[in-house]
Amino acid sequence: MNALKTTVQQALQEWRQTESGSVEDPWGRAVARARQAAEAAGVFISVSEQGPTGTGAASGELAGVPFAVKDNIDVRGLPTTAGSALFESNYPRHDASVVSILREAGARVVGKTNMHELALGTTSNNGRFGPVRNPADHSRTAGGSSGGSAAAVASGVVPFSLGTDTGASVTLPASFCGVVGFRPTTGRYPGDGLVGISWTRDTVGVHANSVEDVQLVDSVITREPRAQAATLPGRRVGVLVDRFDDLAPEVEAVARQALTRLGASGVELVDVSVADDYRLAGEGGMTAVLYEAALLIEEQYAAVHMDGPRTGLADLVSHVASPDVAGLLQHLAESPVSADQYEEARGLIWRLRQNYESTFKEAGVDALIAPTAVALPPELGHDVTFRHNGRDVPVFDTLIRNTNPGTSVGVPMISIPAGTADNGLPVGMLLEGPRFRDTELLSLAAAVEGAFMN
Repeated sequence: MNALKTTVQQALQEWRQTESGSVEDPWGRAVARARQAAEAAGVFISVSEQGPTGTGAASGELAGVPFAVKDNIDVRGLPTTAGSALFESNYPRHDASVVSILREAGARVVGKTNMHELALGTTSNNGRFGPVRNPADHSRTAGGSSGGSAAAVASGVVPFSLGTDTGASVTLPASFCGVVGFRPTTGRYPGDGLVGISWTRDTVGVHANSVEDVQLVDSVITREPRAQAATLPGRRVGVLVDRFDDLAPEVEAVARQALTRLGASGVELVDVSVADDYRLAGEGGMTAVLYEAALLIEEQYAAVHMDGPRTGLADLVSHVASPDVAGLLQHLAESPVSADQYEEARGLIWRLRQNYESTFKEAGVDALIAPTAVALPPELGHDVTFRHNGRDVPVFDTLIRNTNPGTSVGVPMISIPAGTADNGLPVGMLLEGPRFRDTELLSLAAAVEGAFMN
Protein backbone atom coordinates (compact mmCIF):
# COMPACT_ATOMS: atom_id res chain seq x y z
CA MET A 1 0.00 0.00 0.00
CA ASN A 2 2.69 2.51 1.01
CA ALA A 3 4.61 1.96 -2.22
CA LEU A 4 1.64 3.27 -4.19
CA LYS A 5 1.14 6.43 -2.15
CA THR A 6 1.92 9.67 -3.90
CA THR A 7 2.04 13.35 -3.06
CA VAL A 8 0.72 16.41 -4.83
CA GLN A 9 4.27 17.48 -5.63
CA GLN A 10 4.98 14.12 -7.27
CA ALA A 11 1.79 14.41 -9.32
CA LEU A 12 2.78 17.90 -10.45
CA GLN A 13 6.19 16.62 -11.52
CA GLU A 14 4.60 13.72 -13.40
CA TRP A 15 2.29 16.12 -15.24
CA ARG A 16 5.27 18.20 -16.37
CA GLN A 17 6.92 15.01 -17.63
CA THR A 18 3.66 14.00 -19.35
CA GLU A 19 3.69 17.23 -21.33
CA SER A 20 7.14 16.33 -22.60
CA GLY A 21 5.88 12.85 -23.52
CA SER A 22 8.23 11.00 -21.19
CA VAL A 23 5.71 9.40 -18.78
CA GLU A 24 2.10 8.20 -18.67
CA ASP A 25 -0.63 10.75 -17.89
CA PRO A 26 -1.14 10.54 -14.07
CA TRP A 27 -4.89 11.13 -14.49
CA GLY A 28 -5.29 8.08 -16.72
CA ARG A 29 -3.34 5.93 -14.28
CA ALA A 30 -5.46 7.23 -11.39
CA VAL A 31 -8.68 6.35 -13.26
CA ALA A 32 -7.42 2.79 -13.78
CA ARG A 33 -6.52 2.51 -10.10
CA ALA A 34 -9.89 3.95 -9.12
CA ARG A 35 -11.69 1.23 -11.05
CA GLN A 36 -9.56 -1.40 -9.35
CA ALA A 37 -10.21 0.13 -5.92
CA ALA A 38 -13.94 0.26 -6.63
CA GLU A 39 -14.03 -3.44 -7.43
CA ALA A 40 -11.65 -4.68 -4.76
CA ALA A 41 -12.49 -2.44 -1.81
CA GLY A 42 -15.64 -0.44 -2.56
CA VAL A 43 -13.73 2.84 -2.56
CA PHE A 44 -15.57 4.50 -5.48
CA ILE A 45 -19.24 4.77 -6.44
CA SER A 46 -18.56 6.26 -9.87
CA VAL A 47 -15.41 6.72 -11.93
CA SER A 48 -15.00 9.28 -14.70
CA GLU A 49 -15.59 7.87 -18.17
CA GLN A 50 -14.60 11.04 -19.99
CA GLY A 51 -11.37 12.94 -20.35
CA PRO A 52 -10.66 15.54 -17.67
CA THR A 53 -12.67 18.76 -17.98
CA GLY A 54 -12.18 22.25 -16.60
CA THR A 55 -10.61 25.51 -17.58
CA GLY A 56 -7.51 25.32 -15.43
CA ALA A 57 -4.36 26.29 -17.23
CA ALA A 58 -1.61 23.76 -17.76
CA SER A 59 0.53 25.94 -15.53
CA GLY A 60 -2.02 26.13 -12.69
CA GLU A 61 -1.01 25.46 -9.10
CA LEU A 62 -2.46 21.93 -9.32
CA ALA A 63 -1.95 21.34 -13.05
CA GLY A 64 -2.61 17.72 -13.95
CA VAL A 65 -3.11 16.55 -10.35
CA PRO A 66 -5.85 13.89 -10.08
CA PHE A 67 -8.20 14.04 -7.09
CA ALA A 68 -11.31 12.28 -5.83
CA VAL A 69 -14.55 13.73 -4.46
CA LYS A 70 -16.92 12.27 -1.86
CA ASP A 71 -20.24 11.38 -3.42
CA ASN A 72 -22.24 14.00 -1.54
CA ILE A 73 -20.33 16.84 -3.26
CA ASP A 74 -21.47 17.92 -6.72
CA VAL A 75 -19.27 17.21 -9.73
CA ARG A 76 -20.79 18.10 -13.08
CA GLY A 77 -21.01 15.02 -15.30
CA LEU A 78 -21.22 12.51 -12.44
CA PRO A 79 -24.17 11.66 -10.16
CA THR A 80 -24.24 12.89 -6.57
CA THR A 81 -25.89 9.98 -4.77
CA ALA A 82 -24.85 10.68 -1.16
CA GLY A 83 -24.41 6.92 -1.05
CA SER A 84 -28.15 6.32 -1.27
CA ALA A 85 -30.81 5.21 -3.72
CA LEU A 86 -32.70 8.34 -2.64
CA PHE A 87 -30.36 10.46 -4.78
CA GLU A 88 -29.28 8.12 -7.59
CA SER A 89 -31.08 10.29 -10.15
CA ASN A 90 -29.29 13.42 -8.91
CA TYR A 91 -27.12 14.66 -11.79
CA PRO A 92 -25.97 18.20 -10.92
CA ARG A 93 -25.66 20.83 -13.61
CA HIS A 94 -22.75 22.55 -11.89
CA ASP A 95 -19.74 21.70 -9.79
CA ALA A 96 -19.77 22.59 -6.14
CA SER A 97 -17.72 25.77 -5.77
CA VAL A 98 -14.90 23.97 -3.99
CA VAL A 99 -14.60 21.57 -6.95
CA SER A 100 -14.71 24.45 -9.46
CA ILE A 101 -11.88 26.20 -7.62
CA LEU A 102 -9.66 23.12 -7.75
CA ARG A 103 -10.45 22.51 -11.43
CA GLU A 104 -9.62 26.13 -12.22
CA ALA A 105 -6.22 25.45 -10.65
CA GLY A 106 -5.73 22.53 -13.05
CA ALA A 107 -6.68 19.57 -10.81
CA ARG A 108 -8.71 16.79 -12.45
CA VAL A 109 -11.53 14.72 -10.94
CA VAL A 110 -11.05 10.94 -11.10
CA GLY A 111 -14.37 9.91 -9.56
CA LYS A 112 -16.81 10.00 -6.65
CA THR A 113 -15.96 8.07 -3.49
CA ASN A 114 -18.16 5.75 -1.47
CA MET A 115 -19.40 6.83 1.94
CA HIS A 116 -21.70 6.01 4.81
CA GLU A 117 -25.23 6.34 3.43
CA LEU A 118 -26.42 9.98 3.63
CA ALA A 119 -23.29 10.72 5.74
CA LEU A 120 -25.19 9.43 8.80
CA GLY A 121 -22.60 7.08 10.27
CA THR A 122 -19.00 6.26 11.01
CA THR A 123 -18.28 2.93 9.28
CA SER A 124 -18.98 3.53 5.54
CA ASN A 125 -20.63 0.09 5.54
CA ASN A 126 -22.98 1.17 2.79
CA GLY A 127 -26.08 -0.97 2.25
CA ARG A 128 -26.61 0.25 -1.33
CA PHE A 129 -23.08 0.35 -2.75
CA GLY A 130 -21.26 -2.02 -0.41
CA PRO A 131 -18.69 -1.31 2.30
CA VAL A 132 -15.56 0.75 1.98
CA ARG A 133 -12.79 -1.61 3.07
CA ASN A 134 -9.82 -0.38 5.06
CA PRO A 135 -6.69 -0.45 2.87
CA ALA A 136 -4.68 -1.82 5.82
CA ASP A 137 -7.13 -4.68 6.47
CA HIS A 138 -10.06 -5.36 4.14
CA SER A 139 -12.04 -7.01 6.94
CA ARG A 140 -12.25 -3.69 8.79
CA THR A 141 -14.00 -0.38 8.32
CA ALA A 142 -12.26 2.57 6.71
CA GLY A 143 -14.23 4.87 9.01
CA GLY A 144 -16.94 7.28 8.03
CA SER A 145 -18.70 8.93 6.75
CA SER A 146 -15.90 9.90 4.29
CA GLY A 147 -14.39 6.42 4.24
CA GLY A 148 -13.90 6.30 0.48
CA SER A 149 -12.17 9.67 0.44
CA ALA A 150 -9.54 8.54 2.96
CA ALA A 151 -9.17 5.09 1.38
CA ALA A 152 -8.64 6.59 -2.09
CA VAL A 153 -5.59 8.43 -0.77
CA ALA A 154 -4.32 5.60 1.44
CA SER A 155 -4.52 3.07 -1.42
CA GLY A 156 -2.55 5.30 -3.80
CA VAL A 157 -5.33 6.19 -6.24
CA VAL A 158 -4.98 9.96 -5.79
CA PRO A 159 -2.69 12.28 -3.84
CA PHE A 160 -5.63 14.13 -2.27
CA SER A 161 -9.38 13.95 -2.05
CA LEU A 162 -12.35 15.91 -0.74
CA GLY A 163 -14.60 14.61 2.00
CA THR A 164 -17.17 16.24 4.23
CA ASP A 165 -17.21 16.39 8.00
CA THR A 166 -20.05 16.91 10.44
CA GLY A 167 -18.93 15.13 13.62
CA ALA A 168 -15.91 13.00 12.65
CA SER A 169 -16.30 12.24 8.98
CA VAL A 170 -12.90 13.43 7.74
CA THR A 171 -10.68 12.99 10.78
CA LEU A 172 -11.91 9.52 11.83
CA PRO A 173 -11.33 7.88 8.40
CA ALA A 174 -7.95 9.62 8.24
CA SER A 175 -6.94 7.97 11.52
CA PHE A 176 -8.27 4.56 10.49
CA CYS A 177 -6.62 4.66 7.04
CA GLY A 178 -3.29 6.21 8.04
CA VAL A 179 -3.55 9.50 6.13
CA VAL A 180 -3.83 13.17 7.03
CA GLY A 181 -7.39 14.50 7.42
CA PHE A 182 -8.10 18.22 7.74
CA ARG A 183 -11.41 19.73 8.80
CA PRO A 184 -11.26 23.55 8.40
CA THR A 185 -13.10 26.01 10.59
CA THR A 186 -16.77 25.57 9.78
CA GLY A 187 -17.75 28.14 7.16
CA ARG A 188 -14.23 28.77 5.89
CA TYR A 189 -14.63 26.66 2.72
CA PRO A 190 -17.50 27.17 0.24
CA GLY A 191 -20.45 25.04 1.33
CA ASP A 192 -22.69 24.98 -1.76
CA GLY A 193 -23.27 21.91 -3.89
CA LEU A 194 -23.54 19.42 -1.03
CA VAL A 195 -26.15 16.86 -0.05
CA GLY A 196 -25.77 17.82 3.58
CA ILE A 197 -27.12 16.93 6.99
CA SER A 198 -26.32 20.04 9.04
CA TRP A 199 -26.16 23.68 8.01
CA THR A 200 -24.34 24.57 11.24
CA ARG A 201 -21.72 21.77 11.26
CA ASP A 202 -21.13 20.46 7.73
CA THR A 203 -17.89 21.41 6.01
CA VAL A 204 -15.81 20.10 3.13
CA GLY A 205 -12.45 18.74 4.27
CA VAL A 206 -9.26 17.33 2.73
CA HIS A 207 -7.49 13.97 2.86
CA ALA A 208 -3.87 13.75 1.75
CA ASN A 209 -0.64 11.91 2.45
CA SER A 210 1.11 14.85 4.10
CA VAL A 211 0.30 18.07 5.90
CA GLU A 212 2.28 19.91 3.22
CA ASP A 213 -0.16 18.67 0.59
CA VAL A 214 -3.10 19.79 2.71
CA GLN A 215 -1.50 23.23 3.04
CA LEU A 216 -1.21 23.53 -0.73
CA VAL A 217 -4.82 22.48 -1.36
CA ASP A 218 -6.03 24.75 1.44
CA SER A 219 -4.23 27.75 -0.02
CA VAL A 220 -5.77 27.08 -3.43
CA ILE A 221 -9.30 26.85 -1.99
CA THR A 222 -9.08 29.87 0.32
CA ARG A 223 -6.41 32.03 -1.39
CA GLU A 224 -4.84 32.47 2.06
CA PRO A 225 -1.05 32.21 2.06
CA ARG A 226 0.55 29.54 4.18
CA ALA A 227 1.68 30.58 7.65
CA GLN A 228 5.40 30.76 8.32
CA ALA A 229 6.92 27.34 8.95
CA ALA A 230 6.60 26.45 12.63
CA THR A 231 9.40 25.34 14.91
CA LEU A 232 8.52 23.16 17.89
CA PRO A 233 10.88 24.19 20.71
CA GLY A 234 9.02 26.50 23.07
CA ARG A 235 5.55 25.75 21.66
CA ARG A 236 2.81 24.94 24.17
CA VAL A 237 0.31 22.22 23.31
CA GLY A 238 -2.58 21.27 25.56
CA VAL A 239 -3.00 17.54 26.19
CA LEU A 240 -6.73 16.87 26.56
CA VAL A 241 -6.40 14.47 29.48
CA ASP A 242 -10.06 13.40 29.55
CA ARG A 243 -9.78 12.17 25.98
CA PHE A 244 -7.13 9.65 26.99
CA ASP A 245 -9.66 7.83 29.19
CA ASP A 246 -10.79 4.34 28.15
CA LEU A 247 -8.49 4.07 25.15
CA ALA A 248 -7.90 0.70 23.55
CA PRO A 249 -4.46 -0.42 24.80
CA GLU A 250 -3.05 -0.43 21.25
CA VAL A 251 -4.21 3.15 20.68
CA GLU A 252 -2.87 4.31 24.04
CA ALA A 253 0.56 2.85 23.37
CA VAL A 254 0.91 4.74 20.08
CA ALA A 255 -0.57 7.94 21.55
CA ARG A 256 1.77 7.98 24.55
CA GLN A 257 4.77 7.41 22.29
CA ALA A 258 3.61 10.30 20.10
CA LEU A 259 3.50 12.60 23.14
CA THR A 260 6.96 11.43 24.16
CA ARG A 261 8.30 12.38 20.74
CA LEU A 262 6.64 15.78 20.93
CA GLY A 263 8.17 16.42 24.33
CA ALA A 264 11.59 15.38 23.04
CA SER A 265 11.20 17.84 20.16
CA GLY A 266 10.94 20.74 22.60
CA VAL A 267 7.16 21.11 22.83
CA GLU A 268 5.87 22.03 26.28
CA LEU A 269 2.95 19.69 26.96
CA VAL A 270 0.30 21.04 29.32
CA ASP A 271 -2.56 18.98 30.76
CA VAL A 272 -5.87 20.70 29.98
CA SER A 273 -9.57 19.98 29.64
CA VAL A 274 -12.46 21.78 27.97
CA ALA A 275 -15.13 22.19 30.62
CA ASP A 276 -18.17 19.94 30.19
CA ASP A 277 -17.21 19.17 26.59
CA TYR A 278 -18.67 15.68 26.25
CA ARG A 279 -22.06 16.59 27.74
CA LEU A 280 -22.45 19.84 25.86
CA ALA A 281 -21.43 18.23 22.57
CA GLY A 282 -23.73 15.26 23.11
CA GLU A 283 -26.79 17.16 24.30
CA GLY A 284 -26.20 20.22 22.14
CA GLY A 285 -24.25 19.28 19.05
CA MET A 286 -25.95 15.99 18.31
CA THR A 287 -29.45 17.31 19.01
CA ALA A 288 -28.87 20.16 16.58
CA VAL A 289 -27.66 17.79 13.85
CA LEU A 290 -30.70 15.53 14.21
CA TYR A 291 -33.06 18.50 13.89
CA GLU A 292 -31.25 19.87 10.84
CA ALA A 293 -30.75 16.49 9.16
CA ALA A 294 -34.46 15.66 9.20
CA LEU A 295 -35.29 18.93 7.46
CA LEU A 296 -32.40 18.88 4.98
CA ILE A 297 -32.94 15.32 3.79
CA GLU A 298 -36.62 16.03 3.07
CA GLU A 299 -35.84 19.31 1.31
CA GLN A 300 -32.98 17.92 -0.77
CA TYR A 301 -34.99 14.87 -1.82
CA ALA A 302 -37.88 17.12 -2.88
CA ALA A 303 -35.48 19.31 -4.91
CA VAL A 304 -34.18 16.28 -6.84
CA HIS A 305 -37.64 14.75 -7.34
CA MET A 306 -39.61 17.89 -8.15
CA ASP A 307 -42.09 16.00 -10.35
CA GLY A 308 -42.87 13.36 -7.75
CA PRO A 309 -45.39 13.37 -4.92
CA ARG A 310 -44.59 15.34 -1.78
CA THR A 311 -42.91 13.05 0.74
CA GLY A 312 -42.07 13.18 4.41
CA LEU A 313 -39.20 11.53 6.22
CA ALA A 314 -41.25 8.42 7.03
CA ASP A 315 -41.90 7.90 3.31
CA LEU A 316 -38.17 7.81 2.56
CA VAL A 317 -37.14 5.16 5.08
CA SER A 318 -38.02 2.20 2.84
CA HIS A 319 -35.61 3.52 0.19
CA VAL A 320 -32.64 3.57 2.59
CA ALA A 321 -30.52 0.41 2.28
CA SER A 322 -28.29 0.69 5.36
CA PRO A 323 -30.14 -0.66 8.43
CA ASP A 324 -28.51 1.75 10.89
CA VAL A 325 -29.41 4.78 8.76
CA ALA A 326 -32.95 3.54 8.12
CA GLY A 327 -33.40 3.03 11.86
CA LEU A 328 -32.20 6.54 12.62
CA LEU A 329 -34.52 8.12 10.05
CA GLN A 330 -37.43 6.04 11.35
CA HIS A 331 -36.72 7.30 14.85
CA LEU A 332 -36.59 10.90 13.66
CA ALA A 333 -39.86 10.46 11.78
CA GLU A 334 -41.58 9.06 14.87
CA SER A 335 -39.88 11.27 17.49
CA PRO A 336 -38.68 14.47 15.78
CA VAL A 337 -36.54 17.01 17.58
CA SER A 338 -38.75 20.01 18.40
CA ALA A 339 -37.94 23.64 17.65
CA ASP A 340 -37.71 24.30 21.40
CA GLN A 341 -35.22 21.45 21.83
CA TYR A 342 -33.23 22.83 18.91
CA GLU A 343 -33.05 26.29 20.45
CA GLU A 344 -31.90 24.80 23.75
CA ALA A 345 -29.24 22.79 21.89
CA ARG A 346 -27.92 25.93 20.20
CA GLY A 347 -27.47 27.50 23.62
CA LEU A 348 -25.43 24.52 24.79
CA ILE A 349 -23.23 24.75 21.69
CA TRP A 350 -22.61 28.44 22.36
CA ARG A 351 -21.57 27.60 25.93
CA LEU A 352 -19.17 24.93 24.62
CA ARG A 353 -17.68 27.43 22.20
CA GLN A 354 -17.01 29.81 25.08
CA ASN A 355 -15.41 26.96 27.05
CA TYR A 356 -13.11 26.21 24.12
CA GLU A 357 -12.06 29.84 23.84
CA SER A 358 -11.41 30.00 27.59
CA THR A 359 -9.24 26.88 27.43
CA PHE A 360 -7.02 28.29 24.69
CA LYS A 361 -6.72 31.64 26.44
CA GLU A 362 -6.21 30.50 30.03
CA ALA A 363 -3.82 27.64 29.20
CA GLY A 364 -1.89 29.76 26.69
CA VAL A 365 -1.61 26.89 24.23
CA ASP A 366 -1.24 26.94 20.46
CA ALA A 367 -3.28 23.77 19.96
CA LEU A 368 -4.97 20.90 21.75
CA ILE A 369 -4.02 17.25 21.19
CA ALA A 370 -5.61 13.86 21.80
CA PRO A 371 -6.04 10.55 19.98
CA THR A 372 -8.40 10.97 17.04
CA ALA A 373 -10.27 7.76 17.91
CA VAL A 374 -10.35 5.77 21.15
CA ALA A 375 -10.26 2.43 19.29
CA LEU A 376 -8.78 0.77 16.25
CA PRO A 377 -11.12 0.35 13.25
CA PRO A 378 -13.81 -2.24 14.05
CA GLU A 379 -14.48 -5.17 11.79
CA LEU A 380 -17.07 -4.58 9.06
CA GLY A 381 -20.60 -5.50 10.05
CA HIS A 382 -20.37 -3.94 13.51
CA ASP A 383 -22.55 -0.92 12.78
CA VAL A 384 -24.48 -0.68 16.05
CA THR A 385 -22.14 -2.05 18.74
CA PHE A 386 -18.61 -3.43 18.90
CA ARG A 387 -16.35 -4.91 21.55
CA HIS A 388 -14.17 -2.32 23.27
CA ASN A 389 -12.06 -2.95 26.37
CA GLY A 390 -14.05 -6.02 27.30
CA ARG A 391 -17.57 -4.67 26.84
CA ASP A 392 -20.07 -3.95 24.10
CA VAL A 393 -20.26 -0.21 23.31
CA PRO A 394 -22.20 1.85 20.74
CA VAL A 395 -20.24 2.26 17.52
CA PHE A 396 -21.32 5.80 16.65
CA ASP A 397 -21.01 7.46 20.07
CA THR A 398 -17.72 5.71 20.83
CA LEU A 399 -15.98 6.46 17.54
CA ILE A 400 -16.89 10.18 17.53
CA ARG A 401 -16.17 10.67 21.24
CA ASN A 402 -12.97 12.65 20.79
CA THR A 403 -14.02 14.60 17.70
CA ASN A 404 -17.59 15.54 18.61
CA PRO A 405 -16.79 18.51 20.90
CA GLY A 406 -14.56 20.34 18.40
CA THR A 407 -16.86 19.71 15.46
CA SER A 408 -19.83 20.97 17.48
CA VAL A 409 -18.23 24.40 17.77
CA GLY A 410 -16.48 24.37 14.39
CA VAL A 411 -12.81 24.67 15.35
CA PRO A 412 -10.18 23.61 12.78
CA MET A 413 -8.97 20.05 13.33
CA ILE A 414 -6.38 17.82 11.71
CA SER A 415 -5.66 14.12 12.21
CA ILE A 416 -2.03 13.15 11.67
CA PRO A 417 -0.72 9.57 11.43
CA ALA A 418 1.17 8.86 14.65
CA GLY A 419 2.15 5.24 14.13
CA THR A 420 0.69 1.76 13.85
CA ALA A 421 -0.45 -0.82 16.36
CA ASP A 422 1.28 -4.20 16.51
CA ASN A 423 -1.30 -5.58 14.07
CA GLY A 424 -0.39 -2.91 11.50
CA LEU A 425 -3.52 -0.78 11.89
CA PRO A 426 -2.92 2.99 11.82
CA VAL A 427 -3.47 5.34 14.76
CA GLY A 428 -3.95 9.09 14.34
CA MET A 429 -3.49 12.02 16.70
CA LEU A 430 -5.84 14.99 16.51
CA LEU A 431 -4.74 18.61 16.73
CA GLU A 432 -7.40 21.29 17.31
CA GLY A 433 -6.81 25.03 17.01
CA PRO A 434 -8.74 28.25 17.67
CA ARG A 435 -11.47 29.13 15.18
CA PHE A 436 -10.20 30.71 11.92
CA ARG A 437 -6.56 30.11 12.91
CA ASP A 438 -6.39 27.37 10.30
CA THR A 439 -3.15 28.34 8.60
CA GLU A 440 -1.34 28.54 11.94
CA LEU A 441 -2.71 25.12 12.91
CA LEU A 442 -1.56 23.63 9.61
CA SER A 443 1.91 25.09 10.04
CA LEU A 444 2.17 23.60 13.53
CA ALA A 445 0.76 20.30 12.29
CA ALA A 446 3.49 20.05 9.65
CA ALA A 447 6.13 20.33 12.37
CA VAL A 448 4.29 17.84 14.60
CA GLU A 449 4.10 15.42 11.68
CA GLY A 450 7.88 15.62 11.40
CA ALA A 451 8.29 14.90 15.11
CA PHE A 452 6.05 11.82 14.86
CA MET A 453 8.28 10.47 12.10
CA ASN A 454 11.46 10.76 14.16
